[in-house]
Amino acid sequence: MKNKKSVLIIAYACEPNKTSEPGVGWNFTKEISKSCETIVLTRENNKKTIEGMPKDNRFFVYYDLPKIFKIMKKKLPLGTQLYYFIWQIFAYRYIKKEITISSIDIVHHLTFGISWISPPCFILNRKFVWGPIGGGDFIPLMFLKQMGFKNIIKESLYYFLNTVGKYTITSHLVRKKVNAIIFRTQSAKKNFPQTDTNILPIISETALDNLEKTQQKKQYNSYVYALCIGRMTYWKGFFYAVKGFHTFLKMGGKGKLELLGNGPELEKINHYIQENNLEEYIITCGLVKSNIVEEKLQQANILIHPSFRDGGSWAIMEAMSCGLPVVCLNTSGPKDMVTEKCGLLIDMVSPNQVIEDIGKGLFELSSNSEMFNKLSINAQKRIQSEYSWQVRGKQIQKVYEEVIGEGK
Repeated sequence: MKNKKSVLIIAYACEPNKTSEPGVGWNFTKEISKSCETIVLTRENNKKTIEGMPKDNRFFVYYDLPKIFKIMKKKLPLGTQLYYFIWQIFAYRYIKKEITISSIDIVHHLTFGISWISPPCFILNRKFVWGPIGGGDFIPLMFLKQMGFKNIIKESLYYFLNTVGKYTITSHLVRKKVNAIIFRTQSAKKNFPQTDTNILPIISETALDNLEKTQQKKQYNSYVYALCIGRMTYWKGFFYAVKGFHTFLKMGGKGKLELLGNGPELEKINHYIQENNLEEYIITCGLVKSNIVEEKLQQANILIHPSFRDGGSWAIMEAMSCGLPVVCLNTSGPKDMVTEKCGLLIDMVSPNQVIEDIGKGLFELSSNSEMFNKLSINAQKRIQSEYSWQVRGKQIQKVYEEVIGEGK
């Protein structure tokens, strides 16, 4: 852009030194502010942390709902999504009332990137960018049937909300009004209804600030030290990682698997470990601090991440930056991040086949030093070339230029 444009960014989640959505809000807005006059609207809940940081080019505005809604958020099923839905309606009304919107060139709704909860952009008469957004990937029925009645109900509700949410009047109005929709993954774009705009880029929401650790080469070792990192929920598929690692041990493989994280599936996983006398080989660590995760990534040599849906996985990105080949399912966000040059993509033919292929993949990585070294080096190269915040800033800048009508 020849002149600095003014951008208003709605970032529901925005906190420094965090991963996931808070990190998306903080790092994207920081990068955008290097080339644009940037106002960031975020939750009052984030104010203390943000104002404890050194000031930069961003101007922050805060808005939150009354306390009664926070109680609802904690108590009700899907309370977070309901809270966010209500928050954005009132936040947009706040913008219209309190911010001189006529001086803004672009409004960018950045986080929460849920494709089935459409932001009311039609309230504001400005160029509008939405995303990166994701959602719409579902667990195949043959896998879901093995996950228990409660999880079947949860997945059915998720399916219903995704399907209905994309065809509401609000969603229709947004698709008519929006100037650009940024998608997190190829599958999110494929699953989204047709829209009037042709500006539909795919930009991952994940990136790293400090890429120094990607310079450290990972050494091959026939002893597998594998990690699973994340919340132990049914759709993350970590139970398949445990069973796959058990298969690896049965094949004669040597090593251990550590699971870092809490969640409702942890009890089921622990029961399987105890039932099969695997305490020496498979260890559940619960929730651990980020510095401990970093230490373990430096020590480990493989990440197992059999998630049935993800956007840009921070666990995958950080593991690849440390030179860990990734064993993941050939679906959703993981297949966009992990190519055949830097990991093993497991097709989803059947539950038993996934377990068997994870075991075989681990055994091959443990016994083939040439293969391991190639995947490890390529994993680091991929992060270095495509997963820096500088790259993300340039990608967003290009979208802004297309929306404004420059660079054509």
